[in-house]
Amino acid sequence: MPLEVSFLFGGISTEYDGSITSLTNVISSYLALSDEKRPFAVKHLYHISRNDGLVRTIPFCNALTIEKLQACLSDTSTLPGHTLLTIFDSIKSRDEYVVNLLHGQFGEDGGVQTLAALAGLRGTFGDPHVASLTMNKYAMSSFVSSVLPAELVKVPETILVTPTNVADSIEIAKSLKRSIVVKPNSLGSSLFAKLFHEPANSKAEIEALLRTIFAHDKAALIQEFIPGDEYTCGCIIGSRMITTLPIVKLEADMQFCGRDQKYSSRIAKKQVISDNSDIFCRLQSLTQKIASSLDFYNMVRFDFRVCRESNIWFLECNYIPGLAESSSFEKMLHRHGMTVIDLISRVMADSNAYRKPGHYIEYERINGS
Repeated sequence: MPLEVSFLFGGISTEYDGSITSLTNVISSYLALSDEKRPFAVKHLYHISRNDGLVRTIPFCNALTIEKLQACLSDTSTLPGHTLLTIFDSIKSRDEYVVNLLHGQFGEDGGVQTLAALAGLRGTFGDPHVASLTMNKYAMSSFVSSVLPAELVKVPETILVTPTNVADSIEIAKSLKRSIVVKPNSLGSSLFAKLFHEPANSKAEIEALLRTIFAHDKAALIQEFIPGDEYTCGCIIGSRMITTLPIVKLEADMQFCGRDQKYSSRIAKKQVISDNSDIFCRLQSLTQKIASSLDFYNMVRFDFRVCRESNIWFLECNYIPGLAESSSFEKMLHRHGMTVIDLISRVMADSNAYRKPGHYIEYERINGS
């Protein structure tokens, strides 16, 4: 009997569209394969609507096309909606294996991971605590700087901004006397990230941007801008080893990769690097070290900057890398000789299963009292 897999996608976060494009690429890649070359069977597609937060189950069959799938997504009223908890109960009763393609808030921040752990689901959800840490850019950078020496990797000077300390934070930023980046602390896809070359002359614009960020995130970051090249490196987490993937270099105007740059082929370019030079070996080694330092499952991706002095700076972690066509992670996979279907098949077969630890401790029995 072939392995069966279901997909959870959509969501209520600002990264809804990224989740849809990931799912679309996976399904289109799957449909392009003949039956005998498909390593697993697709059972259900679970779409979380961003309009009402309810889950619609889209039936999968070989007659499904991307056009029909998109029609289902655009008119969710034709399908009955259920709460996520109800759907999780049904998934558990059928013992389905679920690939989580939710991005952003409640997709990779520990929210859905906690519910999946409590429900005892099988799939790619992973550890809720690690998801929560990695989604918090400030906390994750602090973690990296605490476990790895500055000789190996540095972290840009960063100010954590909340609605209560905006004025003080801007004054500190002005005192840095260099370019800064203002961005959300917990949103992905470089949403609202903006570069300011003269922060002292941009107070009103920075304040307006922070107000926009606070409408979607509890905190923002004011971070020193590191001139140099931006790289991203992913890996596949197996039960016995971590496979580091090829490195992708992001090239953009002004050496800054905000959302507009990353998601426009006319502005930013993603180039897979085939080079055994010292800097790329160091980047892959760092990826291995960071991935080994936390209880990651399935796959992960890290972003770095390299300055002219060849110092490496850690930027952030992507707990659930996007799998859209031409995404950085897909480019890494292709250079490694894999497709997104190969990735899912490998994860199902070779990843450790996350097991919720038992929190109740019979202390007296353990100590023989």
